[in-house]
Amino acid sequence: MYFSKSTVSVLAAGSFASIAQAHMLLRTPTPYPGHQSGPLDPSGSNFPCQNVAFTGAATEMPQGSTQQLAFTGSAVHGGGSCQVSITYDNPPTANSEWKVIHSIIGGCPARNTAGNLPENPNNTDLEPYNFSIPADIPAGEATLAWTWLNKVGNREFYMNCAPVSITGSGGSEASLAALPDLFVANIATPKFNPGNQCTTPEGIDVAFPNPGSSVETLGTSPAPPAGNCGAAAAGGAAAGGAAATPAAGAAGAAATPAIRGRRVASFKA
Repeated sequence: MYFSKSTVSVLAAGSFASIAQAHMLLRTPTPYPGHQSGPLDPSGSNFPCQNVAFTGAATEMPQGSTQQLAFTGSAVHGGGSCQVSITYDNPPTANSEWKVIHSIIGGCPARNTAGNLPENPNNTDLEPYNFSIPADIPAGEATLAWTWLNKVGNREFYMNCAPVSITGSGGSEASLAALPDLFVANIATPKFNPGNQCTTPEGIDVAFPNPGSSVETLGTSPAPPAGNCGAAAAGGAAAGGAAATPAAGAAGAAATPAIRGRRVASFKA
């Protein structure tokens, strides 16, 4: 059967649109409206959070509570490694600090999947993941991010974000600062990956250089990232070249500066 060039172009465009729609979207907690299911631009121009409008009702998350991470979509790219991180900057910017509260090494956002699932952008049958809100971080309005470094396919970086309200009392900035920094690869960000020099090899589950103390390992034979990843690749230091910090829960006694530009509830150090 013969198709004109214009017909082929229309068919191809439809196929690409279908593929794009099948990528993964954060479903729980409820993300900011406007998220697309595709990866962030390699230039980092839509980091963080795809530059969505930071509006919408916040999901309440008490300190020390167990929360759920769930997704919609079918293009799981063989899984990969994910992180859950948080910032109190409102709204977040490219220079915000994102502190990791949970890392999943391999098997995320789908467990035991070699490639992609049957095409279904509305698929909600994936098994969810659990993560905990540290009991010693400050209460206040925040943004929670799910980030994903896929195992197979193009080298990409995914990021969906959700408004959350951390409730409770106590907590300290020292405990927040002790959490590891978000790990970013495959896109260029001045703070986390200048020049996009840090990448993840195709076909592996990336082992985060500093995953923190809350870690779930579901993949097999995880391997470090490749390229110039700053101090992160040297072993034990946080992404972005910052020195490694103690695990969450070991709050420092020294006073720390007040959080600037953030809406944080009062708390006792």
